[in-house]
Amino acid sequence: MRRPALAKLLGTLLTEGSAPLSLFSASARTALSPQFAAGILQEERFGAGTRVAVRNKTVLEAFAAQLFPSGLNISPDGDTPRATAVGYYRDAKAAGTTVAEPVLVRAFNNMVFERKGETLPASSLTGKYGVAAFLLKEPPHWGYSGTLAIVENLEPFLCFEKMKVAADAAVYAGGKMSGRMLAWFASAEMSKCSFLHCGDYDPVGIDEYLRLKKACGASVKLHIPENIEALFEKYGKRELLTDSETVLRRLRATKDPDALRVIELMNTCNTGLEQEILLLK
Repeated sequence: MRRPALAKLLGTLLTEGSAPLSLFSASARTALSPQFAAGILQEERFGAGTRVAVRNKTVLEAFAAQLFPSGLNISPDGDTPRATAVGYYRDAKAAGTTVAEPVLVRAFNNMVFERKGETLPASSLTGKYGVAAFLLKEPPHWGYSGTLAIVENLEPFLCFEKMKVAADAAVYAGGKMSGRMLAWFASAEMSKCSFLHCGDYDPVGIDEYLRLKKACGASVKLHIPENIEALFEKYGKRELLTDSETVLRRLRATKDPDALRVIELMNTCNTGLEQEILLLK
């Protein structure tokens, strides 16, 4: 249950002493299950319907204070989302975002990013320091019109040249791409860019490829090595499927031909393949 909705429900319970059962979603019941189990909250008939009554207001107030140390009636609003979330919810992850996101780039072939007349010499910075970086915040974004590889894992990103991928630069996705990163890829500033997704050949990696393609359309391709069948047979890992069976079942409904090619290999070999294998000669 979202924190603001839970705060509102607790506020109603503590102010009114009860709340209609219809306000309690499945997620609300889960969040408040200890209170129901301990008898602090109880269902009771009320008129023609059912309500949830507070049987121990003191204990419920203490529970609410643990979750919302700044009170139930204050709406979090700050320019540092995770710090604000700690202040209001005791939980940085409740914010779901950060004030900005660092983007790591390894670039070649004189590649530069451009923004409102500014240039970021990503290739030059990579040559000098091994990596270029900038903070991804609100628009205007940095833009690029070449081919950009989106690399899922750290070692393939750091050794990107060994993968022999036809791209001018690589961006480190760090596993699952954030919503902010996807919004940048889909922005007007990146509308002339072509994307090559380079991830694990497992359900999570293919799911990330399809997320990127949904955001950016036909400009997205999946990097598939020519010898992928042989790599699956020799280096495939069963655990990559067992850990993501639900995702794989969902992916089988896709119509994307490249995704289906890899999914068929997963089905046939009963394994997935980690992209780090592409670094071996």
